[in-house]
Amino acid sequence: MDIARQVVATGTAAEVANRIVDGLAGLNLRLVFLFADWRLDADTMAAVQRRLDAPVVGGTTIGVIGKGVPKDAVAAVAIGFYGDWLKVGIGVSQDLPKSALTGSRDAVTHAAAALGTTAAALDPARHVAITIVDGTCGHQEAFCIGSAAAAPEIKFVGGCAATELGSQRRALIWVKGEVMYDAGAVILLESDRSFYAVMSSHLVPTEVKTVVTEASGRIIDELDGRPAGTRLRELVASIGDTLTEPQPSHSFARYVDGLPYVRSMTHIEGERLHLACAVEVGHVLRLMRPGDLIGTTTRDLASAAEQVGGEVAACLAFSCIGRHWDAQSRNLERALAGAYAAYPTVGYQSFGEQSGMLLVNHTLTGLVIGRRRGDR
Repeated sequence: MDIARQVVATGTAAEVANRIVDGLAGLNLRLVFLFADWRLDADTMAAVQRRLDAPVVGGTTIGVIGKGVPKDAVAAVAIGFYGDWLKVGIGVSQDLPKSALTGSRDAVTHAAAALGTTAAALDPARHVAITIVDGTCGHQEAFCIGSAAAAPEIKFVGGCAATELGSQRRALIWVKGEVMYDAGAVILLESDRSFYAVMSSHLVPTEVKTVVTEASGRIIDELDGRPAGTRLRELVASIGDTLTEPQPSHSFARYVDGLPYVRSMTHIEGERLHLACAVEVGHVLRLMRPGDLIGTTTRDLASAAEQVGGEVAACLAFSCIGRHWDAQSRNLERALAGAYAAYPTVGYQSFGEQSGMLLVNHTLTGLVIGRRRGDR
């Protein structure tokens, strides 16, 4: 039997839930990831837990990722993992606004305890962490820092649950049948199979740098001592590009140890720049321009496949909504879906992605699972 089985379902929430249960029920089911369009009732999605003999975790999104998902459909995707190759430990932080750093750290501690070990004893050759966070809680950055700092030896990848854009509606996650907001989940996987943490961004750095001189949370008011909107237009023009408004295709990145960690601009409101990640006064940002979305995604997934021995049993994907905006604006939606469908990929469009201790944007993060170590 295959170690993983996938289901794509459309219809009413009840119909979707029934199809997922029918498609995944089976012996030795160890774990289910279930991601659903925000328009599907979250309680009905979470209730799948009561009908499957394994923990079910997931969250809402504005678009699911999976082979055969109809364009613009209200859909859900799920993947079940089967067999003794996998052990699972789950921890949850349920009140991130109150204590995101300590709560996320404790979630790792509880997940490790469920595996019969401690966070300090986790082995990067055998353990990896998947995270699912409420993307509307406002404390995603602290969750990423606290969780990854609790077990710095292992890889952390994940994504922020999403919901309807431009509304006050909350994104939701579900863990073992309970629907939550202001929460984040840590899912520790223990396995003797090869796995590889993916991080792929197609944005290309320019030579242009700017300093944040006035900002609050996810809003920049000044760059280089100038009104942010005016200064950004000047910077984009200086490289011969035109700024698209109100939803820019350009973005910023902070460089940490030589690697760019992208901060997407969600929209421009007059002179104010709204970002998907928080920035602080004094941050030096590099201007990023759109690059080869399809080529970069194809290359990075192929590289991940090689890292796990050439056979991909499953791929979990957290793909920033900014990537899909870019694909839509450049008529590349089908090509992007095809790049993911080249592998057994399940995932969702996210409001931000976790890579180690950092929350990033415009990025694909995820986990590729391959063959048992030592197998040929």
